[in-house]
Amino acid sequence: MQKTQASSSFSALASGPFFRLWAAALASGTAVVADQTAARWALNHLSASAFVLSLLSSTAAIPFLLFTLPAGYLADAVDRRLLLRATSIWQALVAGTLAFLGFRGALSPAALLAGSLASGVGFAFGAPVWTALIPDVVPAEELPSTVTLGSLQMNLSSVIGPALGGWLLAVSGPPVVFSLNALGFLGVVAALGHDRHDRSPAKPPSGAGDLGRSLAEAFHYALGSAAVRAVLARNLLFALFVSAIPALMPVIALKELRLDPAMLGLLFTCMGTGSVLGGLALHGWARRYFSTNRLTFAGSALLAAIYLWLALIQHNPTCLLVAAMAGAAWTLAASELWLAAQRAIAPWARGRLNAAVLMLSQGAMGAGGIVWGAAAQGFGTRATLLVIGGLFVASLALARRWSLDPLGLPTTPPSEERSFPLCRNV
Repeated sequence: MQKTQASSSFSALASGPFFRLWAAALASGTAVVADQTAARWALNHLSASAFVLSLLSSTAAIPFLLFTLPAGYLADAVDRRLLLRATSIWQALVAGTLAFLGFRGALSPAALLAGSLASGVGFAFGAPVWTALIPDVVPAEELPSTVTLGSLQMNLSSVIGPALGGWLLAVSGPPVVFSLNALGFLGVVAALGHDRHDRSPAKPPSGAGDLGRSLAEAFHYALGSAAVRAVLARNLLFALFVSAIPALMPVIALKELRLDPAMLGLLFTCMGTGSVLGGLALHGWARRYFSTNRLTFAGSALLAAIYLWLALIQHNPTCLLVAAMAGAAWTLAASELWLAAQRAIAPWARGRLNAAVLMLSQGAMGAGGIVWGAAAQGFGTRATLLVIGGLFVASLALARRWSLDPLGLPTTPPSEERSFPLCRNV
């Protein structure tokens, strides 16, 4: 029985087109995470400002706020492979430009932040396309396997990428890591060069009016659904406070603890490992004994405690444990919020409202990172973390107004035949 389950979990790899895409995504995803480690290291050496260092996460998140809806629209309106090639080439050019500037000794904080913003635009346009493309290259019965393999790919990238980035930083420097990232995106372009004819080519919508009408339907549905309003409110609160991790963890690591490249890579590898373990706990036993609402509160409360602990850290080894716990808590709460959204949103509106949840969350992540970074610059990183921890705890009392248990699921859309989902899944 176990062998059969394992086989079905990985069976999508038997599809040549999917295997090429998955392998390219694994290599590119690992290079992206390594690139992020190198960018943090380089920015820390180029700027003494905690605020500037914290901006790296905000510049990567803001494009999702601006471009998620048009990206989802394009994913259903144009050739998906062509669009994914375009976004991958764009990101390869961005990474290649940073590598060129690095080799020339011309890197600057402005260049790194502009590169993060430009790369974020590529991810914002590429993410809906990846999701929409997968059902085009595998049979329907293999879709559950692609979900398992997609999760495996992200987990492997989050664990291997930081360690690879830290090692390359120690032996060669940031430009080599940026070059590796550019090559990773070119690998995606190469993988997309095969099997040019999708099984289910995208069909363009009949016009811009369909988009406006479809979004209006989803908007009115969200306003009228208490369950959807609860999901949106909880995602907004969580994203606002969890943004302190990508914004301030590098500041603590590099400016307070002064970690070397290897330790910096190990720090984020521990966070990725904690995320994997948090996911395993959810699938193993947590959901059997606790509701979505309780698990979300537990993850959020643990993060608040971690902020308080992080503010008091004085020794390098301790930060590795804190990073692992932060990864686990983040995954615990974020996974349950995503699950609550899928249960709350009616199927006919899922694509558009998932895009709205992503926009809201990434917008709050970007805004939160800016606020927390500015506070760290003005009042100190440790004092800011103490305040964030306290505010996060207080926000949990406010969040009790929007319970995630139980969530109703309306079944009749206002105009099901004419509704046009922006993206199939987010």
